[in-house]
Amino acid sequence: MPIYEFVCLKCGHSFELLMRLKDPNPRCPSCGSEKTRKLISCGAIRPDGIAKGKGGFSAPSCGGGGGG
Repeated sequence: MPIYEFVCLKCGHSFELLMRLKDPNPRCPSCGSEKTRKLISCGAIRPDGIAKGKGGFSAPSCGGGGGG
């Protein structure tokens, strides 16, 4: 099971949780709100700041690097 990062839309608290892809978004552990959103990770960023994925796309907004 992967670890997902979430942010609470009510209080702004961010947290990580080990869960299945099909599981519903969890409640915020800080305020208990059901209004949480899954964040997109930029873990595949190369040292030059370009995120590479399937198809060779670049995502400069994730790493602060140029390109694309």
